[in-house]
Amino acid sequence: IQKNMVYTCHRDKNCIINKVTRNRCQYCRLQKCFEVGMSKESVRNDRNKKKKEAPKPECSESYTLTPEVGELIEKVRKAHQETFPALCQLGKYTTNNSSEQRVSLDIDLWDKFSELSTKCIIKTVEFAKQ
Repeated sequence: IQKNMVYTCHRDKNCIINKVTRNRCQYCRLQKCFEVGMSKESVRNDRNKKKKEAPKPECSESYTLTPEVGELIEKVRKAHQETFPALCQLGKYTTNNSSEQRVSLDIDLWDKFSELSTKCIIKTVEFAKQ
């Protein structure tokens, strides 16, 4: 329950609640929670009243990079640089057209999206092979 909302059922207050249908009727979902033993005091009335997380302890262990791990990191870095465009090249994938021109471009939007998605998949496979 959030912001003191009152949930209502738009059917017979007898909705089937399972993993697939649980978001369809919040009233019946809440009632089922009560039926299976959830206490009414457990209801969070405000989304912001979450328990504060305990601070994570700092890792005091030091790690020495072995030559093998360093070589592996370098191979992954190099494969990534060779496969994916640098940030400075991303401008060629954007447009500065006016809104009227952008509307006409929407006709081909899905074709372009498909083409770029295919290229991304190919580049990802190339990266994985390296």
